[in-house]
Amino acid sequence: MLRMRPVILLFGDSITQQGFGMDGKVGWASLLASDYSRRCDVVNRGYFGYNTKHAVDLLPSLFREATTTTAPNSQLLFATLYFGANDAVMPGNPQHIPLQEFSSNLHTVIQSIR
Repeated sequence: MLRMRPVILLFGDSITQQGFGMDGKVGWASLLASDYSRRCDVVNRGYFGYNTKHAVDLLPSLFREATTTTAPNSQLLFATLYFGANDAVMPGNPQHIPLQEFSSNLHTVIQSIR
């Protein structure tokens, strides 16, 4: 039976989306993938312009996708969460999330990953 590698999940906004680099430059996610080469699969789920409300909405499809693209028995070694820059824009901007909702959304995301 094929043994699947553990998974490192990178979940966030454009900071994560561009984590494998941009304009020919090496990004933080590519350095992480290089360090864990042949030991883990690094899965990048970064979404430009997303806030924590979007993240909560994505959770069901994110984990359904993770189990079908890697393997149902893959273990999550760790995850990174990079949200907040879009949430913190000025009130009135569609991406703005009030602090209390931001906190609640992060709690939901963290509990789902756990």
